Amino acid sequence: MSYVDALTIAAVVDELHETIIGGRIQRVLQPGPLSIALEVYADHHRYHLLISASPRFARIHLSAAKPSRGTTSDTPLLLLLRKYVTGGRIVAIEQPNLERVVLLSIVKRPPQRNSAPIEPTEEIETEPDEPDDEFDEHEESLLRCELVAELMDQRSNIVLVGDNNIILGCARRVTAKMSRRVILPREPYELQPPQDKRDPRLITAAGVRDTSESAEPDAKGRAPTLARALVTTYRGLSPLAAREAVFRAVGDTEAMPGPDLPWERVAAAVPVLWSPTNRRPCLVRKDGAPIAFAPYTLTHMAGASDQPSMSAALEAYFAAREHLTDHQQRREALRAQILDVRERLEKQRASLNSELRKVRDLERLRWEGEMIYAFLHTLEPRQAELRIDGDPRVITLDPRKSAVESAQERFRAYDKAKGAMEGVPERLHAVEVRLAGIDETLALLDLAEGFEAIETIALEVADQGLLSNRHTEKKRRPSKLKATPLRLESSDGFAIYVGRSAGQNEMVTFKLGAPEDLWLHARGLPGAHVIIKSAGRDVPQSTLEEAAALAAYFSRNREEPAVEIDITRRSQVRRIRGGPPGLVSYHAEATIRAAPRPPWK
Repeated sequence: MSYVDALTIAAVVDELHETIIGGRIQRVLQPGPLSIALEVYADHHRYHLLISASPRFARIHLSAAKPSRGTTSDTPLLLLLRKYVTGGRIVAIEQPNLERVVLLSIVKRPPQRNSAPIEPTEEIETEPDEPDDEFDEHEESLLRCELVAELMDQRSNIVLVGDNNIILGCARRVTAKMSRRVILPREPYELQPPQDKRDPRLITAAGVRDTSESAEPDAKGRAPTLARALVTTYRGLSPLAAREAVFRAVGDTEAMPGPDLPWERVAAAVPVLWSPTNRRPCLVRKDGAPIAFAPYTLTHMAGASDQPSMSAALEAYFAAREHLTDHQQRREALRAQILDVRERLEKQRASLNSELRKVRDLERLRWEGEMIYAFLHTLEPRQAELRIDGDPRVITLDPRKSAVESAQERFRAYDKAKGAMEGVPERLHAVEVRLAGIDETLALLDLAEGFEAIETIALEVADQGLLSNRHTEKKRRPSKLKATPLRLESSDGFAIYVGRSAGQNEMVTFKLGAPEDLWLHARGLPGAHVIIKSAGRDVPQSTLEEAAALAAYFSRNREEPAVEIDITRRSQVRRIRGGPPGLVSYHAEATIRAAPRPPWK
């Protein structure tokens, strides 16, 4: 497994200098318990910076995708970041020499009295106004702090440090019993002491030869490879980087130290990796899955491909590896609970269909009784069956009974069972409507982007009686969880509303939508209700296509190249009687094909 080393961090820091330095931090959130994301507005662009102190997935990089909240409550660190960081400017970004640490220096104006920080909503993507709070970063009245990302595997941490070098908060608390280096609020902050190793940028042929030949065997008594000897001797050199340098020098990552090695080439290969001019981010895939990354071309591994940036390589790698974030785990748990309900409803439907088949058998009893009476004059005593011309069905008779007794027996059986079967079609319809609603909810759950959207769906299904309240988060206020529908504006200036849950679909269609507005939905698929607010105006084709692309994106066929989208007036949409929220029927529709497109593109 690859990990973020000092070389990778150096490449990311260079990218941050080119993008977010001087930018304003618009928003702070926590995608996970040990990670934070900063939304930074710099040079007319919005950037998302992700910092993770996960023991397995520690890293820092820009994220092309907008991070979503993944924790059930606000942590102390998040509250402190909102106070000290939100609204501040990033004035410096540093990496201590050869360390896996990044320091972000942030300054901001003190908050005015009686004012509370405003956390921007994530419901609508809007372009922030150009900040009018320009200030000189050297002003004495400014609040100053440092956000420190320590990316050191099991010892990874995120620390907020005040201007007096006192720790304000941290992602992981480290006590004196755990380490000599204490990380706790109100304690002084100290950087990790540097390792007692040599600087790889100053490597020499003589130095690498001497240290390699004197390297000690490993715990199993095996002689160290040249790459391992380099890692042991030089700071900031990861095993991956050491193997790459050795391969470039001698063509074998497992080469052993020896008198015939080209020591000059080995010494020359190491500093090249550190040179910014030779930086070339790459990602290595095996069977389609990323297995390694580096800020230089990995020539010793098959499947390496260039990446547009180091951040892009890191995002692709960790997106595949860290596929179970908190909110994704919540999604899977909620899906399993809903599927349990669906399985029970499927059993009910199967049972009711079986009952319906019995109803059809009862109709056969009634028909036989009527036919026996109709042909009573043709029946002979002790006749065993009755055949009717033009009908393949054969009516079996009991020779021991008269024809009248046979007919009456059928009518009695029919009347007795008919009462027990009353309401079966209605009950079957109700179950099928509930199943359709569950399928809609499952599709919207798959499309939900972030913790808030997932919890909104959880609350809605609980309100419908599908789940007990214990399945929902009790500590969060429902008003914060029940997010409003997505609102966007088309290129022609028309408001477009998109529902992302059953309740939001209900709101979009029957509360926000007026009879003359246009209503869109993926044809024959679970998905979002989309409304174009037309106010009686003709809707341009460009707006129709944009709304249809949204309806396609928020449908079960999001991954398809194109989706059929039905369009009709909202006045032609009707609730399904007895159905769950958001389940509708409609007519008088037109259909177009649209390629799915997310709302932020």
